[in-house]
Amino acid sequence: MNKNYIKTLCILPLLLTIFSCNENKEYITLPDLYSLTLKEAKLKVGTDFLFKENHVPTSELIEGRILSYGNNLKVGDKIEKGQRVEINISKRQDSAISMDNDLVNYINKINYITGPESQNSELLLNSGARGTDLGIPFEIPNNKTMLLYGDTFSGDNMGGFWNSNFMAISSDYNLTDGLKFDDVITYENGMIKPFSQGAHQQGNEFNKNVEVTKIPTGGITVNGTVYIFYMSIRYWGVGGSWNVTYNQCVKAKDNTYSEFIDVPGLRWNDDELFYAGQIYPFIDPKNEDYVYFTSIPGGRNDGAIMFRVKKDSFENKDEYEYLIGNNIWKKGSEGIKLLNENPYYVLSPSVSEPSIMYSKYLDKYIYSTLRGNSICFALADNVYGPYNDIHKVVSSSDFFGLYGGFVYDKYTDTDGQRIYIQLSQWTPIYNTSIVEVVLK
Repeated sequence: MNKNYIKTLCILPLLLTIFSCNENKEYITLPDLYSLTLKEAKLKVGTDFLFKENHVPTSELIEGRILSYGNNLKVGDKIEKGQRVEINISKRQDSAISMDNDLVNYINKINYITGPESQNSELLLNSGARGTDLGIPFEIPNNKTMLLYGDTFSGDNMGGFWNSNFMAISSDYNLTDGLKFDDVITYENGMIKPFSQGAHQQGNEFNKNVEVTKIPTGGITVNGTVYIFYMSIRYWGVGGSWNVTYNQCVKAKDNTYSEFIDVPGLRWNDDELFYAGQIYPFIDPKNEDYVYFTSIPGGRNDGAIMFRVKKDSFENKDEYEYLIGNNIWKKGSEGIKLLNENPYYVLSPSVSEPSIMYSKYLDKYIYSTLRGNSICFALADNVYGPYNDIHKVVSSSDFFGLYGGFVYDKYTDTDGQRIYIQLSQWTPIYNTSIVEVVLK
C-alpha cells in the first residue's frame, strides 16, 4: 500500500478533529468599556469574557474607572468567548491625599497653572507674569473661559514690575493634565495689560484717598457683555486682614477685552455697605433670570452676605435686592440699611475668596472658601443658603500658604464627581495650581 496514502489516512482524522473544534469555538468583539466602573463593565460584558485587573496610577480618570485593554488588545478586536482579558483600571496617583470626611474621597495636585513650572510658562514669562495668584474663572462668549489673576510680578519673590491684575483666556476643559491658556490680554508690546491698574501707593488704614492695588473678586457675562468686579485696597494689615475702600464693576468695550470701563453706579463704598468689599457674581442654572452675588468685607475674618438683580436690570443699582433673612429680599437702600444694622449671613465667619457653583452630582450648591487653614466646601439645598453643611477639602498642612480654591461648573468631569479647583499659595512659589477633588 502506498506510504503517502497510509499517512493521509492517519492525519485526516486529526485534521477533522481540529477543524471540528475550531468550528465549535465562539468569538466575540471587544466592546468599548472606557470610563466605566468595574461593576458597569461586568454588567455590559456578561459571560462573554472574564477580567484580569491591572491598576494604573493616573489622573486621566477618577479611581476605579476602566482605561483600556491590556496585552495590546483594543476595542473591536475579536477574542474567543469565555477567556480572561486584561484590563487597565485607573488608580489614584501615589501623590493623592485621602480625605477623612463623608464628602471627599481624595484630592491630588495635577499641575501648576502659572509660574515657571507650568505648561503656560513660556506665554506668561514672555508677557511679564512670573508670580501671581487667584485665577477666578467665569464663562465668556464663544465657549471660552476668562481667568482673573491678582497682583502679578515679572520677577521672583514678588519682585520686578508689578501689575495689579491680568486676564487669561482658555478654551481648555479637559483638565486631567492641567489647564492650558489660549492667550493673555496684553498691551501692544506684548506685556500683560490689567483691566484696571492700581495706584500702588503707600497704604493707609484710615485714608480712603490712597490705593495700594486693585484685585479682582469675580466676573460674569450678562447679555453678551463681560463684567469684572474688583476691590480697591487701601491697606494690607496682618495676615488675612486688609481694608477695602470700594468694590467697582467694570465692563469690556468689545470682545478683545483690551479696554474696560467703569459701569456708572455699580460701586459699593465700604461706608455704604461694609459687607460688599469682595463681590462674587454668578448665575443659578435653576433660575437664570437673576444674577446672584455673594460678598464679604475686606480680609478673611467675617461672614458672607448675598444680593441679586434681574439680568435685564444688571446695570441699575436701584434694582438690586439684598437678602436680609431666609429667602427674604429687600430692594435698594432699605436692604442695604438692614444689612448694615443686622447682617444676614449665608455662610458664617470666617469666609474668604468666595466662589459658588451648582453641583448636579450632589444636587446641591457648593460654596468654596478658606476657613482657618483649610479650603472648605459648604453645601446648601438653595442658592441663598444657608450654607451650614461644611466639609474640609484641602489643608495647609498639604499645601502650605494656601488660599483661593475657586469652583466653576465647567471645571468638572465624571458627571460632576470630580471638581477641579484653582489653588493659590504664598510660598514656596507665589503661583497657582490645578487640584482635582474627587467626591465620594
